[in-house]
Amino acid sequence: MKSMTGYGRATAEANGNQVTVEVSAVNSRKLVDMRFTMPRELNALEPMLRQSIQQHFSRGSLNIVVSYKLSEENRRLQAAIDLPAAQAAAKMLTELAQQTGLQPPTVQDIIAFPGVISENVSSSLEPLKELVVQALEAALADLSAMREKEGAALREDLLARGKTIAALVEQIAARGDDALVLQRQRLRDRIAALGVELTLDDERLTKELTFYAERADITEEIVRLQSHLVQYEELLNSDDAPGRNLDFLSQEMSREANTLSAKTADLAITNDVLVIKAELGRIREQIMNIE
Repeated sequence: MKSMTGYGRATAEANGNQVTVEVSAVNSRKLVDMRFTMPRELNALEPMLRQSIQQHFSRGSLNIVVSYKLSEENRRLQAAIDLPAAQAAAKMLTELAQQTGLQPPTVQDIIAFPGVISENVSSSLEPLKELVVQALEAALADLSAMREKEGAALREDLLARGKTIAALVEQIAARGDDALVLQRQRLRDRIAALGVELTLDDERLTKELTFYAERADITEEIVRLQSHLVQYEELLNSDDAPGRNLDFLSQEMSREANTLSAKTADLAITNDVLVIKAELGRIREQIMNIE
């Protein structure tokens, strides 16, 4: 089990060229959402990087930052002077200076003229492609290690909360029959307090008690909660990405807890259900961070 949050950073170097990749991940309900921040000249590599990242993630929002430094040789290759363009620019700027009475152009003026510096981007960046792949894989491995470490901590916390809920459910189940008997007696006492004379074999009382017993019976909710808790623990101990299934299961357990709370009038059971709801709320918050 892995957390959806984490950070990884790696640098790859060769022949004086250097590429650094940083990957940060946060939780998200969506499938993998990626945002890239990198020099425009590397944008052509984005589809390849996306494909590589999707092999490592099934959910989450990722921010990928790519930067690089070229060797001296590649920097010269990237910024070569186009001599014919420089000569044409010098001639044009000199004529303009003569016509306007301005100072003759300097070397800096000529170099700054559009087209004088030819950017051989494709050839100068060719050595970076392999370095980008290497740095990305290393950064993803770094991120994965952090996510696994945090995921292990989340698993232990969620297992402990599941055991707390299971113990409370067992406690409620043990009290359920006594609570139902007590509620029946309370109903008889209320009827007697109204001054209505009914015997235990009175058909109206029998029907009312039967109806009341059906409404107040929490056996179904107890069984479902116990079943959900078994599935919950199995998911936490699986090697798959259980985030979505755990989210669904926690919603189902919350629904059962709400129904159980509505059915019972027993104060002790009500208090136990309140604790269960609080634990389920914390569980759902934690599950938001699980892939």
